[in-house]
Amino acid sequence: MAQHRPRLSRWPFALLTLTAALAAALVVGLAAAPAAPAQEPFAPSSIEPPIAPAFAPTIDARLQSVESQLQTMIAAEEQRTAEAAQLPTLETHGLLHIDSIFIGQNSANRASVGDADNVFDFRRARITFTGEAFDVVEYAAGFDFALPGRPSFLDNWIAVKDLPVLGNIRAGHFFEPFSLERYTLIRYTTFMERSLADVFAPARNLGLMAHDTIGEDELGTWAIGAFASSSNDFGDEFADAGGTAATTRATWLPYHDLDTGGRSFVHLGAAYTYRLPINRELRVQSFPEARAGAPNLTSGIPLFVDTGLIDATSDQRFGLEFALVNGPLYLQSEYMCMWVDQIGGQPLFFQGAYAYVTYFLTGENRTYDKERGTIDRVYPYENFFRVRTNDGTATGLGAWELAARWSYIDLTSHNIQGGQLNNFTFALNWHLNPYTRVKWEYIYAMLDRPPTGDSFAQIAGLRFDMDF
Repeated sequence: MAQHRPRLSRWPFALLTLTAALAAALVVGLAAAPAAPAQEPFAPSSIEPPIAPAFAPTIDARLQSVESQLQTMIAAEEQRTAEAAQLPTLETHGLLHIDSIFIGQNSANRASVGDADNVFDFRRARITFTGEAFDVVEYAAGFDFALPGRPSFLDNWIAVKDLPVLGNIRAGHFFEPFSLERYTLIRYTTFMERSLADVFAPARNLGLMAHDTIGEDELGTWAIGAFASSSNDFGDEFADAGGTAATTRATWLPYHDLDTGGRSFVHLGAAYTYRLPINRELRVQSFPEARAGAPNLTSGIPLFVDTGLIDATSDQRFGLEFALVNGPLYLQSEYMCMWVDQIGGQPLFFQGAYAYVTYFLTGENRTYDKERGTIDRVYPYENFFRVRTNDGTATGLGAWELAARWSYIDLTSHNIQGGQLNNFTFALNWHLNPYTRVKWEYIYAMLDRPPTGDSFAQIAGLRFDMDF
């Protein structure tokens, strides 16, 4: 009987048979292959560069890809710029005035105007926004959180510029074009407060105005507008009678030395306004060139001259302007007057004036804004700084300016006994940089007001002043 082997014993035999078959096939293949050519001697110049794989891009292809991506990015940026040009631009500005004022009165002055308090407050705290749209439209929106409205409306207007004949048209709440001192932005004025005569210059009111420069060299300006005669802190006015005004101003630079970069010039100007007072009542009053941000009847510095309410059908105001810059020397002066058509009484006449001189100890000069016909920003030759270096302490001085002013107002006419006030002011201004200032002032105020008569007060003021 035949003997059967286990299944596991067959595996070595099968594996041996498969290995022998593979070896035989390999031998047959090698024998059939053509003989290799004889090897040439090594020659470096005969080496061929390696062939890049078919999937690897060449340098030219890579450059084309980068250029394509760059063009795509440029096109996207141009599209974003074009889209942004269709939107109004926006700039944010601000102004801070922090004041400390000390006042001393003689007994006659206290009897005449009341007891005055020392003041430490924010005189101004402003935020404003300006911008353009489509190259021909401008706008402004501004608010002050220190003035009585808390906030009070400042410049809030819309304008269209570069029009034929009319030049520029502005509608909204803004300064009427009257007076060099009033029309100059407060951040560029010399003293802590504008002069006594400033009460005759209309403030911001709701209105419509056309204005432009004169000539290719812009040596003159003109402006004319129609306004509400007495807008409130929010730019509104409500009246049963009156409440309108027409105001115009013109300026000229008879001399402007461009060879010195405008370090010498002469400014002349005139302004006029005809006004119908709201509800046929008007009042003229003034502080002694020092006041709180939001004055009230029970604290702060009181009014020194005041006509009280006057019944009137209309009033007219006229102003003359003069300014001269000769290097570090600056002179400015204005005269203003007011005629009142009083109801039930004689016509009234009030007037005011001021003159002042300043001198920069460090050599700077006042600059000029041709578009507005006003004084512009001071730029120190070097900004203030004080730092420690390897060679010791280094210091920048900023700009230092001495100033003196006389101002006058007369609010006494016929039956109206508002008083007369003369002020002498001496000031030292430190311009740390074009946007930061510290001001020191001393004011001697001489009041003549019925029934008390002559009296005086002395005022010392300090202001920290910055705009952006």
